[in-house]
Amino acid sequence: MKLTRRTVLSGVAATTAALSAPSILRAQSRELVMVGYGNASDAPLIAAGEELGRRNPGVSLRVIGGLSAEALAQIKAARGNSPYDLAVMGSPAIVNALAEDVIVPLDFSKIPNSGNVDPRFMPYGYDVGQPIWFEGIGIAYDTTKISTPPSRWEDLWSGEFNGRIGMCRPQSNLGLGVLAATCEAFGMPQNDMQFALSKWEELSPLVGRSPPLLQQMIERGEVDLAPLWHVNTALAASSGLPIGYAKIAGPGPLMLPTNIVQFVNTAEGTADLVHEFANILLTPEIQKMAGSAPIYFGTVVEGIEVSADAAPYVPSTPEELNSTTSLDWRSFAPLRGETVETFDRMFAA
Repeated sequence: MKLTRRTVLSGVAATTAALSAPSILRAQSRELVMVGYGNASDAPLIAAGEELGRRNPGVSLRVIGGLSAEALAQIKAARGNSPYDLAVMGSPAIVNALAEDVIVPLDFSKIPNSGNVDPRFMPYGYDVGQPIWFEGIGIAYDTTKISTPPSRWEDLWSGEFNGRIGMCRPQSNLGLGVLAATCEAFGMPQNDMQFALSKWEELSPLVGRSPPLLQQMIERGEVDLAPLWHVNTALAASSGLPIGYAKIAGPGPLMLPTNIVQFVNTAEGTADLVHEFANILLTPEIQKMAGSAPIYFGTVVEGIEVSADAAPYVPSTPEELNSTTSLDWRSFAPLRGETVETFDRMFAA
């Protein structure tokens, strides 16, 4: 659901009505509003929200699709009355949210299942968010046109893929992360965005404004390959399209953990519900659901085995798991605005 002036006003009206109702009714009814994905990837969030409601009669979860950056702007504009309670948020968005002072650190002692999370993932919540699963960045490709996909980032500059490759605008974490990975692959600091942009200019890429649009470009045959989230690739492949996925190394396989975060200025009692919701997401049942078809999120809880169907997309062998890495988002996430401006000038055509 898109947040508009009408929906905001209706929400305010509903809140006013609730405040005028008897206290017992207010205690029984509580809707958490969450920024999610806006697509099939919301399924495990919805399932966990339903379980939260079973445990707390009268509590419900509404998941709204949208970009984290847009949500942060709306929270700041609300001036003390946040339109959202919580969100799924990756490391770069958390960096920005911390700078804007709009999230409340979670108390991990109130999330018992947090103790079952693989320790390698916890640092990517920056001590404020709870990692719940992860997405990988690799290369999605048309299997009818490419028989030998690249295995390292540097392979993209072999000359074989010029004019055939898609690139995501860096307003997306995907596009920004790929630029940082390009720097790393060529021995440059991850925040040398000018170097990365110049390297991509050599490839004459076609630009997709978002990961879903880039996914569609591959599906329509407009490009033969593109860096893409493994989740987008899996969703496309599940529809029967001839799309493969390469877990790129050097650096990599790359992963970006997704976290649950709570926003400031939410209603009394919200924190307890957010912590319980995060704890439910870390149960084996929800983790297995998240790691199953057609989403194949990478699971973060130790002991959850990667299924054979998910293995093409998610690090599954001990070697892949040990070599899986992320990026130093704190070094380049603050550069997003100027990077997008430069990118748009260079690739406007």
